[in-house]
Amino acid sequence: MGAWTQLFPPSPHFTEAQTPSLAGKVFIITGGNSGVGFELAKILYFKGGRVYVAGRSATKIATAIEDIKAEAASMPSATAGQLQSLIIDLGNLSSIAPCVADFLAKESRLDVLFNNAGLSRQPPGSVTTQGHEIHMGTNCLGPYLLTKLLLPILTKTAASALENSVRVVFTSSGIIDMAGPPGGVSFAELEPGKHSDDMNRNYSGSKAGNWFLASEFDRRYAKEGIVAVVQNPGTLRTPGWNGTPWIMRALMAPIFQPPKMGAYTELWAGLSPDIKSGDGQKFIIPWGRWNTTPKKEHLASLKSKKEGGTGLAEEFFDYCEAQTKEFAA
Repeated sequence: MGAWTQLFPPSPHFTEAQTPSLAGKVFIITGGNSGVGFELAKILYFKGGRVYVAGRSATKIATAIEDIKAEAASMPSATAGQLQSLIIDLGNLSSIAPCVADFLAKESRLDVLFNNAGLSRQPPGSVTTQGHEIHMGTNCLGPYLLTKLLLPILTKTAASALENSVRVVFTSSGIIDMAGPPGGVSFAELEPGKHSDDMNRNYSGSKAGNWFLASEFDRRYAKEGIVAVVQNPGTLRTPGWNGTPWIMRALMAPIFQPPKMGAYTELWAGLSPDIKSGDGQKFIIPWGRWNTTPKKEHLASLKSKKEGGTGLAEEFFDYCEAQTKEFAA
């Protein structure tokens, strides 16, 4: 399946109608106060889940929670769960351990971590608090560390949960099929002072990195009962396009879909019974399907050198560990 079917996908087949009661389940959604994350939070909350909306702004999170509760009050069919806030800045590694500590002080289980938040189209030269290229730092290093620190509670939950139900969902993009470094990620371009001047190349590298992380977490922690997958939510009308030139937005307007459609992609990735351990090397496309024709260079990156691949995903996972380990305490 090429770019065409990702731009014009068939109707979703896993929506609120197929979602069972989520009473007793606990979820974290990074970026849950806007866009796709906000729509996903509504679905999970309306089905009785306990949802942690994670983001940088306490004010924006509080407003989102108020809006969701107000909508639930007007829906007789909704079986409302609970909504909680978590403060995290994925572009500042120092904020992640305190966020996890806050969550662990309140919860004894975590069923699904949705690494939904991310940024795109940031000007060349932009960096995170720790000086990493801003797309790679925010979209990969932050989610890597968050996932790592939540592994103990995910493992604990998996010990008593249904098989394959405890998951980590990473967020990629269809741009990896159209732009980006060979194989998906260029380590040379991650070095300080050597970042690419092409914002799309930087963004694509981070989105390929998300697939690599999903594949490696899925492979490395399968024995703990954790499933990790990656998904492209779709071409959506979200704030991420706000900085795009108006002419591009005008050209893209006919294929933009509302954020709720992207939420259906993430919903399938997080809850569908069709997903199992070992699916981390696959790629989910809108609105909840497998990409049956991924690029061969990406598949080679996912395989170790012993398996006949390039080992790029394994190397990238280790890179993320090295860059974040001092912030894990």
